[in-house]
Amino acid sequence: MFRSSVPVLCYHSVSNADGGHSPEQFGEHLDAVLAAGYRTITARDLIRSLRGEMRVPRKSVVVTFDDGHVSNWLHAVPELEKRSMTGVFFALTDFVQPGPIRSLADAPANLPLKDAFRMAHMEQDYSQFVNESEIRAMLDKGMEVHSHGCRHQGCYMNMDWQINLGHYKAHWAASCIYPAMNPDWPTYPVGSAYVYNGFWPVFDGSGSPAFRMRSTDERRDFCRKDFARSMRRIRELTGGGEQLFCWPWGHFDPVAEEELKKAGYAGAFTLERGPNCRGTSPYRIHRLGVGSKKSGSWVQQRLRMYSGETTARVFFKGYHKRPEVSSVLYATDSDKLSGGSRQMINNALAMRDMGLRVFVMIAPDSALNEPLANEDGITVVPFDGFRHYLRAGRFLRDLVRRESIDVVHSFHNRAYKMGVIARLMGAKFKLFINRGVISRPNTVFFLWTALSDGVICNSGKCADVLRSHHVLEKRLNVVYNAYNGPDFGEPRPRHKRSMRILYVGNKAPTKGFDTFIEACRLFAEAGPVRDVEFAGVGGLASDALEQLLARPEFASVRERLSLPGRLPHAEVLDEMRHADMLVVSSRMESLPNTLIEAFDLGLPVICTRAGGMPELVRDGVNGFLCEIGDSAAIAARMRELADDFNLRLRMGIINHRIVRGLLLPRHKAANLMSVYQGFPRRELLDIDAIAARDIELPQNEEHDHHDHGESHD
Repeated sequence: MFRSSVPVLCYHSVSNADGGHSPEQFGEHLDAVLAAGYRTITARDLIRSLRGEMRVPRKSVVVTFDDGHVSNWLHAVPELEKRSMTGVFFALTDFVQPGPIRSLADAPANLPLKDAFRMAHMEQDYSQFVNESEIRAMLDKGMEVHSHGCRHQGCYMNMDWQINLGHYKAHWAASCIYPAMNPDWPTYPVGSAYVYNGFWPVFDGSGSPAFRMRSTDERRDFCRKDFARSMRRIRELTGGGEQLFCWPWGHFDPVAEEELKKAGYAGAFTLERGPNCRGTSPYRIHRLGVGSKKSGSWVQQRLRMYSGETTARVFFKGYHKRPEVSSVLYATDSDKLSGGSRQMINNALAMRDMGLRVFVMIAPDSALNEPLANEDGITVVPFDGFRHYLRAGRFLRDLVRRESIDVVHSFHNRAYKMGVIARLMGAKFKLFINRGVISRPNTVFFLWTALSDGVICNSGKCADVLRSHHVLEKRLNVVYNAYNGPDFGEPRPRHKRSMRILYVGNKAPTKGFDTFIEACRLFAEAGPVRDVEFAGVGGLASDALEQLLARPEFASVRERLSLPGRLPHAEVLDEMRHADMLVVSSRMESLPNTLIEAFDLGLPVICTRAGGMPELVRDGVNGFLCEIGDSAAIAARMRELADDFNLRLRMGIINHRIVRGLLLPRHKAANLMSVYQGFPRRELLDIDAIAARDIELPQNEEHDHHDHGESHD
């Protein structure tokens, strides 16, 4: 049996301002509705018909307007009244202010809705929205007014960077997310704050935002308060009666719907397309968004499509909330506090600070236990069975199900194999494999990656290596490491006689300590070395080194070389604080944490072109790049920096700004979250933009030197 359905049309502004329907176009649409034999009914009539409490004429239609733009009063109501038609208007109750009824003669010029929202949120200027008197006049004319919420609050749904706030295409909802308008702040895809926990800016005094995800309980509390406040206000404005709601952006979910019902709303309008007939949920009323370029004939066609239950079901279009990532597990079988392990800990801390539930799976005797021992908000999961792959897979599968873990980010080979096996055993989670080296992977590594959601590399060079070994392009992501230490500020000049040239590494041949020692010898041979000290931090002492330094030509180096040996990480940073430049003479490298740490401490750097280091260093701008093994070139650059205070200072300032602008945990957290949410990241860092910013150097300081610590006078 044929059952009729009631189409519901959705408009916003009716204005000649950019983006809305012109009054003439809107009038054409209304004439098309009448010509097709339809009559308008109210939203309350529609609700009663859905509940089976009344019958409405077969060719009924509801005409709705979102946002409460003043053009609804100035243009939409007159066009409806002229044709004896009824409209349903959804107002933003925080924007409804006292004021007289306005006419075309004394109303402000209509602005596009995006500008009206910016004015309302940032300037508390609500003149572009209907006021109290206009709402009451609309009611007197037979229109209906219901709630669209308090203020159309948006949030950032994910961390897929769009454009910066200063761009003319930046979404207006940033004005209700950010506390101010800074053109350099980033923007991301926007969704309803009722429906998405979302990401919210947090400021720590540095000027740039970090982002934190709300918990579901925090979102529920927001919904409860907003719905209650909006309900009180709309009843004040309309005199009571059954109240309906219109979901901003058409977004809804069970949590928000539950709170809406508790607040006392009798129904809600979505932007899903489908039938509205007896038995349709009053909280899932379907609507048709009418685009600003649609014609009257398009309206008539849609009325035919959605006026019958069967055809409306055929052309159904549902809304599906995008899944949110709210929990992540980091896993490694390593028992050493290596550079990669430190980055994993940094990841865990950064994602914890972003508001996620964070788990770390490590061996009970791992050195990683100590730095995690006193960290609130991180659950350490002891596991000693990484070598037994099936056991490990079952353990991870059960853990994921029990804790509802969304993402597993694995470090080192046994951990990612465990992750793949757990997925093959039926566990549902996203699996990412971390890769922090540029050495050739094993022959079947690409097969393991094909069974994951992606590989996270710490440099573009690392991604290039994997690409050349059959890892699929769509699996590759580049997320740079972050500096997670104290900020001593930009380097500043101060008097200091000594010059300290620093190497940090270990005794592995790939680290090129012999290249550094040879460069020191050439440096000493080329000119005065008074008050110059060479320092090599790491496990560097060896018989071969002693034999090398015992040679006569290394006498000047031997006298000025200090070898502190292996130091705790905090003491390594202290060594950097008292240095004047860092030399990274590696033969093979990915992107060492040492380089980023030196950047933040304001050191100019001299690097080889190994691995990903050229991605951070612009030759002659924030450091120097030399060919691998070229001790003479390194020595020449050491001399150039030693002789030019201003050059050292300029490079150090640029490097500190690079870290503060691109390489903090907040930046890595946003980039990781973007990858976890399914948005690949392969962009290299925009070093040039930061290097191009103005730097004011002190005058007449040729003999001064910058230092963040105590003087070596």
